[in-house]
Amino acid sequence: MNALIRLFVRVCLFRNGPQDMPYAPPLVGVLLFLWLLVQLLSATLQTSLSPGRMLAVQLLSMGLLLAGTAMLLAFKNLSRRWTQTAMALIGVDLVLSVLALPLMLLNLFAGQHSPFIDGLYMMLVSWQMAVQSFVFHRALKVSPFLGLGLAFGFLVLTFLIIGAWMPEVVRAA
Repeated sequence: MNALIRLFVRVCLFRNGPQDMPYAPPLVGVLLFLWLLVQLLSATLQTSLSPGRMLAVQLLSMGLLLAGTAMLLAFKNLSRRWTQTAMALIGVDLVLSVLALPLMLLNLFAGQHSPFIDGLYMMLVSWQMAVQSFVFHRALKVSPFLGLGLAFGFLVLTFLIIGAWMPEVVRAA
């Protein structure tokens, strides 16, 4: 497991890509389960919405990302890369979500949102988008700018769907 964590960290640092992930379909399920546990913990640490709503938002976001990635890979005739690409995307989200937990705890204990902590959190979100664009660049064999466009497109699509399905989430943000 340590080797896998190191691999995810190396992806977050742009040193490895999805092609370096092991091809292990059952591991995708295990990673999704771990990701769900981290998201549940994150949902309980925030106070603006109920944990159920926050978990629903995260599940929708990850579902769109993984399904959209599967469609893009199929469109490019690269479907066999989905397992490794999904592992990279889930692993990156896991690593950065774990890094965000102390920031969420600090905000919770402070009783209010600190602009400095919120700024650090936004840096993590921006870093995640950069790493996702890198993963798309490598997995789909597209330019880095198109990879960034895809990552940004998934973010916008997620916000549009969440805004239509749960407008209170967008208002709370």
